[in-house]
Amino acid sequence: MHVYSCAECGEKFETEEFANRCPICRCKVLIHIEGERRKAKNCSGGNCGHGCSCGSCHH
Repeated sequence: MHVYSCAECGEKFETEEFANRCPICRCKVLIHIEGERRKAKNCSGGNCGHGCSCGSCHH
């Protein structure tokens, strides 16, 4: 379960899947409040380059 808050309208909502848009106003800027974080597509076990937001980078 994931809980998001919309940066545009402030509405909080839950979803089973990762969300890309607010279901109320369709804004694409969401704040992830609860649930497993989405991993970066180019993450390679902590050896990512600068700018990666996976949280396990060693640079």
